[in-house]
Parts: sequence; structure tokens; C-alpha cells
Amino acid sequence: MSNETEDGVRDLMLRSLDRIVEEKAEGAAQKADGKPGFPAALWTALEEAGMTALGEENEGDLGLGNAAALIERAAYHTLPVPLAETILARRLLAKAGIDIPDGALSVAPPSANRDGKAAGVPWAGSVAGVVVVTSPDTLALVDARGASSPGFNMAGEPRQTIDLARAKVVASAKLAEAAKIAEAEGALIRAVQMSGAMSRVLEHGLTWANDRVQFGRPIARFQAIQHLMAELAAEGAAGSASALMAVEAMAERGDRLSAAIAKARTGEAAGRVCAIAHEVFGAMGFTQEHTLHYATRRLWSWRNEFGSEVQWQAEIGRTIAAGGADNLWATLTAHG
Repeated sequence: MSNETEDGVRDLMLRSLDRIVEEKAEGAAQKADGKPGFPAALWTALEEAGMTALGEENEGDLGLGNAAALIERAAYHTLPVPLAETILARRLLAKAGIDIPDGALSVAPPSANRDGKAAGVPWAGSVAGVVVVTSPDTLALVDARGASSPGFNMAGEPRQTIDLARAKVVASAKLAEAAKIAEAEGALIRAVQMSGAMSRVLEHGLTWANDRVQFGRPIARFQAIQHLMAELAAEGAAGSASALMAVEAMAERGDRLSAAIAKARTGEAAGRVCAIAHEVFGAMGFTQEHTLHYATRRLWSWRNEFGSEVQWQAEIGRTIAAGGADNLWATLTAHG
């Protein structure tokens, strides 16, 4: 498929998502914030549009690239659905040769699986299946409905703990380095989501700075605000660029180091983007009437899921150090 055709397919897909959001998801993030339940009507619309089954390896680079673009746009819209988790779960199940069930899916972060429990699992009690790493080289698909306790992350998204002894094991299979693969792909997905949310924060900030009037003129005309917004835009662009490069590297060669760099850089950018945005907005950014915090609270939550930037920065350092001084420049230039 030519680049022009590929871009056309992607643009059509994203416009379809925008239309679904307009028709089905007005105020969805606000309505779902910290509340139990599952947005069935919105999910059905995404399924019927074929948006929940993208990104599997047999689709090649186009599959992962389109999936990432869709995940980024869904994060921009702060959609309260497990779209990213379902795409991630389908990719992992396909790698392990496990039959993929219909419906929404989720993934348990490998680092949070200990003492017979999997903690911080998105939508565990509401989805058809959860992918769990049961050993460093084994994946399992479990039905956690009835075996999970309720909970939410800072953004009010469902994050539940599964009692693995009570969960029904649907299937299990060996997959070499399953834990590392799930961790890296999960980190990449969260980096892509943060990229989308930072784009939304930038848009909110620009609109606010041009609409908010102080001392007889919009605050966007004050040099201090211009400097802040320029820094916000630069941080968001750096994070988004690292995520895009990592998607390409993962599609081409399953590059864990690129995923590590993307998660570390977008996490770092997210912290600064949130701080600047709320500084520009003042208290208004946290009011229920404004939607800024639905993006920033997701950024604060996602930066710590599937590994924080500190964890990934440590791995980046270990990987580069292990390559030796002679390979330092080649490694740095190969990863942007």
C-alpha cells in the first residue's frame, strides 16, 4: 500500500472516530469519572466501525501504525473505554497463539502481578478477558468477572485487583519473554495515549489564553504566558515524536529500547505539560465545569502505568552501558 493510500485510510478512520465521539460520547469522561459501569453504547459503536481489532502483527506496519493513531485520537478525546487495552491484549494473544475472544479485553501490568493477585488492571471486572503474565515466559487469558475488587486510578478510570485464585483461566500458552514483551508494548501504548492527551491539553491552553482577558487584553499577549505556552508545546512535541518513532521501531523490529525511551520521555513531558497548563489556567483547570483536568489527570495516571519514567530511564542507562563505549554513538543515533 502506498504512503498516500495509507494516509487516506488513516484519515478516514480518524474522522470516523471523531464522528462517533460527536454522536455517542458527549460528556462521556465526566459521566464515567470514578463511577462503576461500562459504556456499552460507545463501545458497540467502536466495534461496529472495526476500531477494536487493529494492530495485530499479521497486519504488518500498517496495523500497528493505524492502531497507534486511533489510540492517540481516543486519548485526545479522553474516551472512557478500554480501546488501548483491547488492542494491546489482542496483540499479545496473537503472539502467544491464543484464540482471541469477542468483546473488550484488558491486560494486567506484569510488574503488578504478585502474591496471587494482579493489581491496577484496567476494567478487569467489565471485560470479556484479561491477559495475565503468569510466568516470565507464559501468558494466560482469564475471565476476572466476579474475581476482581473495584478501584479507580487518579483519572477515575477503573483499575481493579484480580484474585487470580478465583479467576477462570480460559487459555494459557508459552511465549518467550512474555513479561518483557507485555511490559514494553504496554509502555508504548501508554506513551501513545499520553501523546494524544498532551495534544488536547495544548489545545485547551491555547483557547484559554486567547479567551481569558486580564488588564484589558487576552493573557496570550503577555510575554510570560507566551513563554509558558511555547514550553508546553515543545514538551508535548518532544513526547509525541518519541512515541511516533517508537511505534515505527516496534512495528519494524520489536525494539524494546525505543519503547523505553518513548515511555520515559512522554512521562517526563506529561509532568511538565500538566504543571504549565494548570499554571496558565489557575484554579479554573480543576473545576468540574472545565474539561482540562480530564486530560491532565489521565496524564498523571498513565505516566506511572506499565513503568514510570524513572524505571524506564534506569533500563535505558543499563542497556546503553552494556553496549559499551564503542557503541554509544551508534545506539544513540539509531534511537533518535
